Amino acid sequence: MKKFFAPSADTELNSWLSDNMDAVQQGLSDEGLVLFRGFDTEDAATLKGTLSLFGAEPMTDARWSTPRSSVGEGAFTSTEYPAEQWIVLHSEMSYARAWPRLLLFQCKIAAETGGATTIANLKDVSTALGDIVDEFHEREVIYQRNFRKGLDIPWQNAFGTEDPDEVLEIGKRNGLEVEWQADGTLKTAQQAQGAIHGPDGAIWFNQAHLFHPCQLPAATRQALVAALGADGLPRNAVFGDGEPIPDATIERILQVLSQHTENIDWQDGDLSIIDNMRWMHGRSPFTGTRKVLAAMGVHHDEAALTPLFQ
Repeated sequence: MKKFFAPSADTELNSWLSDNMDAVQQGLSDEGLVLFRGFDTEDAATLKGTLSLFGAEPMTDARWSTPRSSVGEGAFTSTEYPAEQWIVLHSEMSYARAWPRLLLFQCKIAAETGGATTIANLKDVSTALGDIVDEFHEREVIYQRNFRKGLDIPWQNAFGTEDPDEVLEIGKRNGLEVEWQADGTLKTAQQAQGAIHGPDGAIWFNQAHLFHPCQLPAATRQALVAALGADGLPRNAVFGDGEPIPDATIERILQVLSQHTENIDWQDGDLSIIDNMRWMHGRSPFTGTRKVLAAMGVHHDEAALTPLFQ
C-alpha cells in the first residue's frame, strides 16, 4: 500500500532525504505514497525543505475550498472541520484545471483516538466506478459557489484577499467565472475535468461528491433550496452541460469510496508524501488534540500528464 521509511532515532529528515532521494523517488513511483516515521521533523521549515529536494516550491492556493490557516513557510493547517466530522475522500484541487502533484502531511500532534488521514487508491476507485468514470470524463463538472455572509467560508478566506477587484483578476487567471451580485453575494462557477487520462484508461479526478447538495442533511437542503433556489446554494456541482448530477450517482460514488478506504494512522513526527494523482485523501473523526500540517507542490494539469520523475 505504501513505502515506509524508519531510520535510527534523531535523524533529521531532509538531510537523510538528500542522501537517499533515489530510494524515495522509487518508492513514490512504485506505490504513490511514502511515510517517514522516527525522523526529526521538528523544524518549522521541514515541509518547504522537503519540497525543495524535489525541485519544487510550495504552491499556495488562492481559492481555498475549506477552512484552513497559513502557518508560514508555504505550509498550512489541514482542513479545520470539527473533530466529530468526517472529511470525505477527495483529490486535492481537482475542482480546478491545475493541481499539485505532491501533497505533504506532517503530524505534529496525533489525536488521542481516531484522526487518521484516510486514503483510497484512485486506480482501484476508478475500476470500481466503471461507467460513471467514462460519463464524467465526457461531460465534465461545473462547480458553483455562492459566497454569502454566514454560509460556508468567507470569500476573503477562499481567495486570500479583501479586494473584490483582485477576485476578478484571480478568476481571469484561472478560468473561473466571477460575478458580484447587487446584495454583495459573490457567485462563481468553474468547469473542470471529471476524470483524467491515465496509463490504463480514465482516472476518477473531481470533487463533485463534495460539492453536491446531497451531502447536506435532507432538512437543511430543503430549507436552503426553498430560501435561495437551486442555483443559489452555497455550493453545488452539476455536469458540464448544466444538467444536475443525480443523487443516486453521488450515493454510488460515496459507497465505492467507503469500500476502498485505508488509513494512515499517525504518530507524532510522522511525515507522508502522497502522489495526488494516485491517492485520494480525507480524515476520520477524532478525540483530543490533533495537529497535522500540509504543503503541496509540483504544479500539474492534464496537458502535462508526464511521469512524476524523469
